[in-house]
Amino acid sequence: MGQISLFFQPPLHWQQFEDLTRSVFEKIHVVQANKNGRSGQAQQGVDIYGSTKQFGNIGIQCKRVDELDANNQPIPGGSVTRTFLRAEAEKALAFSPALDIWILATTAKRDGSIQQVARKLSEEYQRKQKFEIQLWSWDDYITWLNTYTDLQKWYYEKVIHIYSDLDQDRFTLETIAMAFHRPAFTDPLAHEHVDDFLQALKDTQSALRTGELVNRDTRHVIRKSVGGWRLLKEPHWKNRLNDLDRELQELRKQLMAGLNDGRLQQHRHYLQVNDAALGQDLDRRRRLCLGYLNDVLVNAELSPV
Repeated sequence: MGQISLFFQPPLHWQQFEDLTRSVFEKIHVVQANKNGRSGQAQQGVDIYGSTKQFGNIGIQCKRVDELDANNQPIPGGSVTRTFLRAEAEKALAFSPALDIWILATTAKRDGSIQQVARKLSEEYQRKQKFEIQLWSWDDYITWLNTYTDLQKWYYEKVIHIYSDLDQDRFTLETIAMAFHRPAFTDPLAHEHVDDFLQALKDTQSALRTGELVNRDTRHVIRKSVGGWRLLKEPHWKNRLNDLDRELQELRKQLMAGLNDGRLQQHRHYLQVNDAALGQDLDRRRRLCLGYLNDVLVNAELSPV
């Protein structure tokens, strides 16, 4: 049986990402890594550096790349562009002592197209007797966090603040609660577009069952706990979220049935409810879903939705 690989969300704070990168460097190369200067100082494209017998001088530039969530708030996981990569590499040419390898370490997802750009730029630099260029993506960090148990322990405790089963349960509940902060559960039913409504229900149920929350526009994972409601340790919370899961499933089935038989009709800007009883039942189930969730959140001493 293969080893289960855990997902880890990127840190929300730049300093944590730099500390993690420094630790990874030391794990991989078994040498002491040094931070270059302090925040706000000109750093010649290098935040962390170290010298190794095998590869020479290595410099790393750490970038916590952001995208925006539905509320226009920054979340780690954006993309790296060709222009950005070249500009950061050019800065590192001024670093002293001269580098043999320069690494751009980011919270971005692994991207084959930008990896190809990096390889071509690296070849160009090496033809000119400059340094080799490498990219570290968040996917690489997930691998390292699964490989080094002491690094994983540090990340749980210092970054996502999980020290016990209770902390893990609360982290899972917070992830699920974030999935319910959607118009599908708060706005009047007639204000919904059926495609958005169905996608919201699907994403919410996925977060409930897997602990994985995705951005509704980019589909990138923006937060993930270790499993969904079935892995909760607290029996009461587990039972209530089982009820919630069942109600979400019924809500989706009723919505699809109403669309299929004409009791619900999607117009350009609104959802028309042709059967008052169905509309009332859909609203009742939406309130019931929030009631189940908020009962658990309050019991866990977390803010209700």
